[in-house]
Amino acid sequence: MKTKSTIYWNKLASIQELEEFFEEDFQGFKKLIEERIEEVEKFSDEALDKLAKLRVLEVTNGCTQWAFRRGDKECLSIEQSRECSNLVMGFIKRTELYFPSEGQIEFNDEGKAFIRAGRLLYNDGFKNNVKESEREFYAASAAQFIVYGHERVQRALALVKQDYETLFSPYYIERGRKYIARYLEGFE
Repeated sequence: MKTKSTIYWNKLASIQELEEFFEEDFQGFKKLIEERIEEVEKFSDEALDKLAKLRVLEVTNGCTQWAFRRGDKECLSIEQSRECSNLVMGFIKRTELYFPSEGQIEFNDEGKAFIRAGRLLYNDGFKNNVKESEREFYAASAAQFIVYGHERVQRALALVKQDYETLFSPYYIERGRKYIARYLEGFE
């Protein structure tokens, strides 16, 4: 594993959505994350920049969608929630991004395959309730944040805030940032 990060496994293990997987098999889940780190590290810096932007958009959208499903007091309207989802899901389905301040962002074939694999894991884990896919998804997600690193993720957060805060709202931009911050605390 060539990552230069020091990983604080106990901090990662305290993240709510990772807890059960660490509790079931700490060493096995740790090994799975390490394997995913090796996969993500194969991407170029340019590709990692693009993938980090997509991951921040996915998380921000996820915060808005879960809040809507739960009927949170602060949730966006059905129209706003749908617009957020359509934007991000469109990016994932087309395997390309668009930021008003940067323009069109395209992925090479390897990046496209990575995005499609992540989408399949998410669908199997959360739409089809396949527990092993959910475990794999969370391992991959943790690995991505570790490889992307603090600086790259902070740049992606700033870009999403700059270009899409009016869509997601300041509240959900901050919710996404807080969600990601828990992972960033797990390594340095």
